[in-house]
Amino acid sequence: MIRAVYVLVEGGVCIYNRAYDPSLADPMLMSSFVSAVSQFSKEAMGDDLKGIESDGRFVFVADHDRILTVVIADDPDEVDTSLIDYISISFLNRYSQELLGDTGKSGQFEDFNEILDRIIPPHLLRDTRVAPMEPLDGLSLLELPSDLQPLATILIREQTLTVHNAARELRISEPAARAKLDSIVSLGKAGRKEGKGGLVYYVE
Repeated sequence: MIRAVYVLVEGGVCIYNRAYDPSLADPMLMSSFVSAVSQFSKEAMGDDLKGIESDGRFVFVADHDRILTVVIADDPDEVDTSLIDYISISFLNRYSQELLGDTGKSGQFEDFNEILDRIIPPHLLRDTRVAPMEPLDGLSLLELPSDLQPLATILIREQTLTVHNAARELRISEPAARAKLDSIVSLGKAGRKEGKGGLVYYVE
């Protein structure tokens, strides 16, 4: 799930934020954090910050002209370069004149909410992530019902599986594969999250 989007200007000042998760840090704190890490990245490695992991979430940063766009997501596979670039370019196109003047006016960029909600795919705004409750290995495999063991074996081998790949491996229909995968998740042996191509099932 994408948790939030921030737009920063020179000096690390946050001029726009759209939080889909109300529990996230204050945008001013987030902008200070991103600015500090970004500056360190440039000085230490000579490159712009692209993404970091923080507190179990992934922070992606794109530098475009006069703005830094920051996207916070649950998984690195949920955000690709084209999405964050599209958000940045859309913001620049919409507010090219406003960015030349005073960007500190309250509510100045709020109408970007509607544009952003159309840019981000709906499935990335749903919190469908379920973490495994315990590892799935050779020993715990034997605790599963016998009809789930062949799929669980494949999941152990591959580490991640889509419904399509599971159905192809077992030569069954996709609804049947999804039902089996969901059963393994409900038993706490696997997790489920949104990826670029849809739902991904995984083990730890």
